[in-house]
Amino acid sequence: MTKSTKKDYFKKFSEVKLYVIISSSLAKRPLPEILWDVIQGGADAVQLREKKMSDSEFLTIAKEFKKITSRSKTIFIVNDRAEIAKKTDADGLHIGQSDINIRTARKILDPNKILGISTHNILQAQKAQQEGADYISVGPLFYTATKSYEPPVGLEYLKRVKKEITIPLVAIGAINLDNISTVLHAGGTCVAICSAIMCSDNIIQTTQSFKNRLITCTNP
Repeated sequence: MTKSTKKDYFKKFSEVKLYVIISSSLAKRPLPEILWDVIQGGADAVQLREKKMSDSEFLTIAKEFKKITSRSKTIFIVNDRAEIAKKTDADGLHIGQSDINIRTARKILDPNKILGISTHNILQAQKAQQEGADYISVGPLFYTATKSYEPPVGLEYLKRVKKEITIPLVAIGAINLDNISTVLHAGGTCVAICSAIMCSDNIIQTTQSFKNRLITCTNP
């Protein structure tokens, strides 16, 4: 099997519309089952995010995620833990403003892997682009209980990033089926969803609903 190059990964990520964040803190069932559901529902990329889980447990789950996503050709991103992203051959790593920096992450990761970083203002977005991030997340757009310590940045920030930043962006932060239209109208062609899917009683159906909205609005 031919190894993916940086160009391959970048092209694939630039086509992502639905990016689903999976966390055990919101899970009602085993994480691999939830992963299968979001893949069946049409997720283009998934991120495993666990802030409190031990490295050994995270590594075990991440290995299972890698097996499943490889079969479906879904992009698999690890949150925060660069060493685990490397050990599991994840497709990429996502870091926050208070995590390791882009330069350090690059030293750990395979150079062909995707590296994303959270941004909350235009200066952070500009810096991320200058330092070589492959994508940025933009948010939280709305108040989110999963990150209550981060005040919402609002849609104006998304609009500005859309005008000034050239790398792919992922809109994030309490996006649901009621407010996704406003995000799309502000320029968000790729959205990250966590609670609205994780807390759903029918994850496959809810994931499909998000994907259909994204396809309809971005391909009129």
